[in-house]
Amino acid sequence: PAPTPAPTPEPLVCDAGMYPVGEVCEYCPEGTYSAGGQDACDKCPAGQTSESGAKAASECFVARSCAWGDAHLCDRETGCTFGCESDFCWSQCDGACPRLDLIGCHGCKEWCWLSGNGEKYHFCTENSQCAAVKRNSCASTCTL
Repeated sequence: PAPTPAPTPEPLVCDAGMYPVGEVCEYCPEGTYSAGGQDACDKCPAGQTSESGAKAASECFVARSCAWGDAHLCDRETGCTFGCESDFCWSQCDGACPRLDLIGCHGCKEWCWLSGNGEKYHFCTENSQCAAVKRNSCASTCTL
C-alpha cells in the first residue's frame, strides 16, 4: 500500500488585536490593529497611533503628550500622566487647571490618588501595576 501523507497543519488563527508569529499569536504593536484572523496587523490612519493589542481602527487616536513627560507613565490617548507612588496609584488630573474640554488632562501638574477596583485606593509596588486603573476616578482631590 501507498504511504499515508502527513496531515496538513491547521493555519494559526489569532483573536482580534493579535497576529501570528510562527506558531504563537502576539499582540499587535502600538500604532496598529487587527480585527482577528489576519496574517498581519493593519496600520492606524496617518497621524494616529494605538495601544498594543488594538482590535479595530476605532481604537486609533491622535497621541497627546503628558505634563510630566517621560518621568512617569503616560496615557497618550488622554494626555494624563500616571504611576505608583508611596504604594498607591495616582494620576494627573485637572482641578484648578483651566479645561479646554472634558476629555483628558490639559498640561497642569496636578494629581490625585486613583480609586481602586472595589477599594478606596489601588495598591501598587511599581508603575506598571497602575495601567489597569489609569482611567479610574480620583479617590482624593486634585493637588499641586
